[in-house]
Amino acid sequence: MRRAAATPTLAIALLAAACGESPAPELPSGKDGTPAPVTAADIPAPMQECARCHPKIVRDFLGHGMSKSLGPVVEAPSGEWTNPHTGTRYSFGADAQGPTLTATRADGGRRSQRVVGVLGAGIFDTSFVGTEIDPLGRPTGRLSFLPVERLADGRLVPAPFEEQAGTGFDQPVTAECLECHSTGDPLALRSERRLADRVYPGNALGVDALERLGPLACDACHGETRRHADIESERVAAEGDDIGLARLGDLAAGEQRDVCARCHLDGEARVALHPLAGYGPRRSPLHQLRPVLVPAQPDDDFRFVAQLDRLVLSACFRGSPAMTCTTCHAPHSAVAAQGLASLQAACLACHAPADCHRPASLPVRDVTGEDARTQEGCLDCHVRRSQPYDLAGVRTADHWIRRRIPLPATAPPRAHHGGPLAVFDDGRLAAALDTDGGRAWSQGLVALGLWRRGEVEEAARLLATFPPPGTPAVDWPPPPAPLPPLPLSGSFHFLRGLVLEAAGRPEALEAYDDALHADPRAPEPRVNRAALRLELLGDAAGARADADQLLALYPRAEAGFNLHARALAQQGDLDSAEWALVQSTLCWPSNAGVWHELGRLYRATGQLDLAKAALVQAAALEPSRPGLQDDLAALR
Repeated sequence: MRRAAATPTLAIALLAAACGESPAPELPSGKDGTPAPVTAADIPAPMQECARCHPKIVRDFLGHGMSKSLGPVVEAPSGEWTNPHTGTRYSFGADAQGPTLTATRADGGRRSQRVVGVLGAGIFDTSFVGTEIDPLGRPTGRLSFLPVERLADGRLVPAPFEEQAGTGFDQPVTAECLECHSTGDPLALRSERRLADRVYPGNALGVDALERLGPLACDACHGETRRHADIESERVAAEGDDIGLARLGDLAAGEQRDVCARCHLDGEARVALHPLAGYGPRRSPLHQLRPVLVPAQPDDDFRFVAQLDRLVLSACFRGSPAMTCTTCHAPHSAVAAQGLASLQAACLACHAPADCHRPASLPVRDVTGEDARTQEGCLDCHVRRSQPYDLAGVRTADHWIRRRIPLPATAPPRAHHGGPLAVFDDGRLAAALDTDGGRAWSQGLVALGLWRRGEVEEAARLLATFPPPGTPAVDWPPPPAPLPPLPLSGSFHFLRGLVLEAAGRPEALEAYDDALHADPRAPEPRVNRAALRLELLGDAAGARADADQLLALYPRAEAGFNLHARALAQQGDLDSAEWALVQSTLCWPSNAGVWHELGRLYRATGQLDLAKAALVQAAALEPSRPGLQDDLAALR
């Protein structure tokens, strides 16, 4: 049965129908000192009850960059920058709804995003978050990192992903991206949160997500604080010395580091074998559940977020594995507030001034290229400050503490360190990794890290040493405890499928089957499996079944409608395929390819006005798209 056709204006105007506290308490006197000079309105809601007993700690923390990890736009950005490699010009502006960024491609195509928030406290750099504006001028609620950032001195610079790959507006801000900037639950922002246990598309978090999630608070390090507050306020009875949460100072050194490692152990790549639940202390090593891949041959270059993996390289750490981040850092205070003298005192707590072998006649400048910032010069000489290789225009501390550090050189911008990779370990997994099973486990993870760097052939070669896709988990050789078995991880199988697909291997289908067996509600392997069913097998019915299951869980996922359209077109039902692509544009209106295909389908069914409207919309986004101008000319 033929579906009702839309008029040319209706094809675009369908977007119009498509795809929203109580007063703060006074800050009282508390257990740890007099009230800080902050007003009650300065205290975020999650910290208000903490402030009743810990006003000084709260005051100190509100001066920490962590407390400003995300939020609304306070100072609207202005200016423009042109990517010399792609020719795309990015211009900040504003309309009645607020600041915007417009991208004008070298071919004249244009897209605009509303600036809806910032990530980072601006101590070094501020990343902007935007949401795409649809053809009717309304925000879509899909969040993206904007390709232009602002340094602390006010200069506009390209975001690392834009400098490396020219990603433009298509670098999504997902729940995983935000987990180091907020402990809020992105699912709580979704009206259909009961349908699935995740958000898909991953950046469909809503235009007001950064305002509703809120920056980091006490629970980022301490975990859930509600029971502690109930016990301390005598709303809940507790036995003995139970205070409702773990005292971080009582934890073993590795467990303390894990609290920090959740956000300060990024590496060259990381693989979430299993989802991380909650914040604060955990019983098993963090890098066991979310292994991190680091350079197997580290050198003087370092990443901006590499504090933990660089620290474990230090002689200080190797000589004292009980070392933690708080050995040097005051956890509730910003480094600037703590002061360099305090950090130097941490050095002198273990090293006497007489241990320094720098002759008095040798000034710090001759060692570091800069004047001394501390009296003894410990930090100047042994904690290098220079530009991370993945973030131009910024200087920060390299946490690899060394006896002698070469003078810093200007590191060229690049996406990754290069060279061989290894699984990060602070010593707690050493025994398990030094076995045949542990080495195989590491090899599988290294392969996934190589794939993320684009080294497909080597990744495929390493993965070929494992049982082939489709092998039951019970037939895989298990790694030694406490390493989690790879075949039980849906993420491992999905990434393996990506490697095989990139290598042109049909076994990718079975790898996606394995991923869905381990995690039936995962959207990504279902999308990829459906596409391969169409391409490799011509299995339109199987692809439509996958698309139906995807949309049942994620009804605003354009990928499901795109798959339906491809399968329906393959079966010859062009009218239904048109309908599916219209639904796709309602979910995501900025895909020039979908508008182009929709225009072709309309032309094939004789609906020339609709075809022209769709092709014109594709040309507004990407006029140089292959074949588009020829299709427009044919309609003229």
